[in-house]
Amino acid sequence: MPPNTKLNFRKLAATNNSATKSILNNMPSKVSTTSPPKKMEQVVAATADMTVSTVTSSNQLRPLHCAAQEYAWGRLGSSSTVALMKDAQVAEDNDDTFSIDEDKPYAELWLGTHPSGMSMVTVEDETTEVVEKHTLLDYIKQDPLLHCGDANDRDITYLLKVLSVRKVLSIQAHPDKKLAEQLHAERPKIYKDPNHKPEMAIALSDKVRAMIGFRSLSEISQNLDEYPEFREAIGEAMTHEIKKLDTSPQAVKSVLRQMFKVYLEQPDKVIRKKVDTMVNRLRKLKHHNDLQKLIMQLEQQFPGDCGIFAPLIFNVVDLEYGQGLYIGANEPHAYISGEILECMACSDNVVRAGLTPKLKDVPTLVNMLTFQTCEPDIQNGETIDDCTIRYKPPVQDFCVEIVYVPAGTKYELSAIPSASVLLTLEGDALLNQPTTQMNIKFGSAAFASANTTCTIEAGPYGVRLTRAFTNVFHKE
Repeated sequence: MPPNTKLNFRKLAATNNSATKSILNNMPSKVSTTSPPKKMEQVVAATADMTVSTVTSSNQLRPLHCAAQEYAWGRLGSSSTVALMKDAQVAEDNDDTFSIDEDKPYAELWLGTHPSGMSMVTVEDETTEVVEKHTLLDYIKQDPLLHCGDANDRDITYLLKVLSVRKVLSIQAHPDKKLAEQLHAERPKIYKDPNHKPEMAIALSDKVRAMIGFRSLSEISQNLDEYPEFREAIGEAMTHEIKKLDTSPQAVKSVLRQMFKVYLEQPDKVIRKKVDTMVNRLRKLKHHNDLQKLIMQLEQQFPGDCGIFAPLIFNVVDLEYGQGLYIGANEPHAYISGEILECMACSDNVVRAGLTPKLKDVPTLVNMLTFQTCEPDIQNGETIDDCTIRYKPPVQDFCVEIVYVPAGTKYELSAIPSASVLLTLEGDALLNQPTTQMNIKFGSAAFASANTTCTIEAGPYGVRLTRAFTNVFHKE
């Protein structure tokens, strides 16, 4: 089975809270194994020069305990992969500090060192009887050379998340490094770190829907004809500029910026009236296309909000399971629905302008966007060998792999010169190192020190996991 072929363990786990524990308890942890899947020759050559450290009790795999974030847009209770993964982690540890509340939204699971959702590392002594928990950041700082591969690297550069999206997220963008530093210096309570936040989203459900980047001027022009309410919201003068269809880069940027500014600066009363008129008109239609259905869906979630017009100017994309979407700095986007694996530079900076009860920083968003029309950057990942698909963004901060090991087989997870975090997406396995063994099942997470390897012995259902690390393959 190729690494992007989906298993169905989450469907089994999603029935209720106790189902998670039942699956964890009934899956065998040790299995018979056969020969490891054969790697491609070019992969062996590419990794031959990488340093491999001897695994000791100081740099062996460590279990991770992750923070679950309860944002309003998250899926409720046991319908959320985030909730099920968090529940699985505490079940493994016999921890009673978390239980799934079916009325609460569980939105994000964080694996990393960001202070807003710090992961915890479990460290056992040689007898395995005394267990200590440290923040992941403190653990890394104990020996940066050992854990990160460089004495100067005292933290990891990335943040790995799982998102369970029930309601649309805000229309947002993430600042580049220069702007992030400026925003953090000026308003540290709102923009809580000075880092940029490029990100990669990978679909974990059959369909993940998102808005990303501006449509072409010709598409926007057509939507102005089909949706006169939006045309009235931006005015005839602005409509006329769009319909000139001047496709020179500078003209496109200027027109989009003016349109976006005019649209977002309209009084709430005006926008609400136009939205209500549009939605009432659409409801009277006997048949609806996808765009009309999406507009009515957004109106149900955020009545009267300016963001309900957003699908008319932004690309709407549907990702299939395993497809990835790269989102660079200063690009507008909003996730609409689905279960998502997301990796990014370690930051929580978000500039918002609609579809949210949170602060809308319209002036900053208008000034920061690239205002480029673009096709969404959908990726299927790079096949590395029979088991691994790699998603490499054009930045150094992070890289993501999806690893699938078929039932009853072994696979050696290669060493990389970066600290990494692992998360089990489906199935079960035994991770083997000379000094430790770790049973992993749905939701299990671990920290791996730089330049270390481990052997994955897949259970009778196979196993799928993800690994995130600094993008050591990036070339400036």
